[in-house]
Amino acid sequence: KVGLSQYDGGEEYYQFLLKTFTTTDLTPVEIHETGIVELARIQEEMRQRFAELGYDDDISIVDAYALVAKESGTLNGEAIAEEYEAILQHADQNLDEYFDIRPQASLEVVGGNVGAFYSPGSLDGTRPGQFYARITNPEPVYKMASLAYHEGIPGHHFQIALAQESDLPGFRNSIIFDGYAEGWALYAEYIASEMGWYEDDPYGDLGRLQYEALRAARMVADTGIHMYGWTQAEASTFLQMNTGITKGFADNEAWRYIAYPGQATAYLVGKIELMRLREEAMSALGDDFDIKAFHRVVLENGSVPLMVLEEIVQQWIDEILY
Repeated sequence: KVGLSQYDGGEEYYQFLLKTFTTTDLTPVEIHETGIVELARIQEEMRQRFAELGYDDDISIVDAYALVAKESGTLNGEAIAEEYEAILQHADQNLDEYFDIRPQASLEVVGGNVGAFYSPGSLDGTRPGQFYARITNPEPVYKMASLAYHEGIPGHHFQIALAQESDLPGFRNSIIFDGYAEGWALYAEYIASEMGWYEDDPYGDLGRLQYEALRAARMVADTGIHMYGWTQAEASTFLQMNTGITKGFADNEAWRYIAYPGQATAYLVGKIELMRLREEAMSALGDDFDIKAFHRVVLENGSVPLMVLEEIVQQWIDEILY
């Protein structure tokens, strides 16, 4: 057995970890069921995109993504880093519709034998933010844009650099709450689609949907392991069949959830909460709602627990209304 529920007090400890990472009071059952519902929604969107590409109606998600990977192509070596630089440059130049604030810190792409993560710049501004890209293995093109938006602009670099530069108490310039930080980065992937960045890139949009499906499947698999007694193999198979990721990737993800209980649930929990707060603000403010102002309110206070973010957004709404 690999889950926490096998131990005395394991279920209570798992609930504690979920609260730590999501900064909510959601139970394992609620997170598990939310993941199932969200996964079904995302898979329906996937099916629409598959149909637009002419794929058979009954094609499996695994087979469909094998086709997506083949048709969109791969890059190798320095061409990978160059493509990420181009994607991030395009993002930086096309933010004005949704943002009226920008970090001063620059972002550089670092190609090497490790990758797919962001390292913040220094607090004194002497070292830029860095997006590490693995260039020693072939990189499927369809995944690249969404990953760049998540780790770079308008994702982690955008949010973390702004927090570092904000007039906040010192510890708040660098503290990270996963529900907020990972929720924002996943939200950043979504608004890239809203801003039209995938209009001429159906494969890139399927990359976005695959990553979002993975975040939903994580909610199911993580709780499945630690609440319902799933094995590593069961979690891996669930991930692969429902998202189209490779078996090797799915195996590694399942081991990650076993070793790091609860953390992976924070991504979609955070994104859902950001969307809920945005919808509430739109409903309350009507024509007075401004997406740029909403993003400024969300970002200018740095990383906070989601329950605190709800208070911040409500105060902003009240200030406008009253």
